[in-house]
Amino acid sequence: MTLHIFNPEHDLALAAIAGEFTAPNNVRSLRADLGFLPALWAEEGDWVLVNDIEFAKEKMRHFKKKFSASHFVDEQRLRRLLNGWDTDASFSLKDMQIAPWGWDLALIKELKRMGVEEQLLPDIDTLMYIRELSGRKFSTLSLLPNIRKQLQETGFTLVEGESFVVDTMEKLVQLNQQYPRLVVKAPWSSSGRGIRYIINDIDPSTSGWCKNIIKSQGCITVEPYYNKVKDFGMEFSVNPSGEICYEGLSIFKTAKSMYEGSLLASEEYKRAFLAGYVDSQLLDAIQTAIIDTMQPHVAGRYTGPFGVDMMLVSTAQDAPLSVHPCVELNLRRTMGHVALTLTPSPLEPKEVMSITHHQQYALRFHTLWDDIINNGIV
Repeated sequence: MTLHIFNPEHDLALAAIAGEFTAPNNVRSLRADLGFLPALWAEEGDWVLVNDIEFAKEKMRHFKKKFSASHFVDEQRLRRLLNGWDTDASFSLKDMQIAPWGWDLALIKELKRMGVEEQLLPDIDTLMYIRELSGRKFSTLSLLPNIRKQLQETGFTLVEGESFVVDTMEKLVQLNQQYPRLVVKAPWSSSGRGIRYIINDIDPSTSGWCKNIIKSQGCITVEPYYNKVKDFGMEFSVNPSGEICYEGLSIFKTAKSMYEGSLLASEEYKRAFLAGYVDSQLLDAIQTAIIDTMQPHVAGRYTGPFGVDMMLVSTAQDAPLSVHPCVELNLRRTMGHVALTLTPSPLEPKEVMSITHHQQYALRFHTLWDDIINNGIV
């Protein structure tokens, strides 16, 4: 039996090394409104922690596709089940596992307050290791250069991507002299929130932000600005034996680094779609390079999903597009994994999945035809 938890505040919580963290109101609302999401991939008999059980059940009724029967539980009932004050034949402490969106110290403290015992939770060394690999410093110093090195050794040339770790403003100024346009990122942040752009000169607001991040998180990562054409990624999982399994491609769209939507289509369609821009053999080589690079880092240290975001970039007019093979590493479940869970059958139409917000956050689906997809919706 697995207890699933959607904790979208995870990326923000990683920045709080002591685990003393309060999520912003919008992120708490996102968790409350979409807490049912793990029911899409939960197995028969699993449990999903939500804020409101009846609300979660109502959300699941809107899905045409049938999913494995799982149970919803709120914090109050979970406390009763954990303490033996309530009984349910399908809830077993003996065989219980916990599978959150992502592991962090803030979540551990939350679960302990609910009565979850320590043996069901990762220890502090594991949490700090997950935090280290989740930081952009790891991607900059290890993952990206090793992927690029392996691709170069196998003869692929249409590959871009540089990143630098910067711990002083003097180093940032030097990079700005070399690259007039830069993207500056906090080591730990959620999508869109920890990113600044430098165009020609470092303005006072950006300078102050960079100084604050260097002081609070130890460094910033800095990349040249690339002319992005398409976002995409690859999704993986690490099984308990330490083997990395490739799950599938993710084709998605962002605006100002904020997630906007994912394409729901077969792996064959997504490969064919990307083949219109880049050699499929290069995609296979990137997949292999990610697995080879990540394997020694995760084996015996991390079990669960992860994803690597990439992008197609234009380097010159009329030149073939290149691939940036590691824009972000997400050592957690991603919206790409959610999209893979909702892959349509060959008889079903392709769709775009998005998260919208009016009075509540909601998962929306739009049927799309090839010409609309190719015109940039995804």
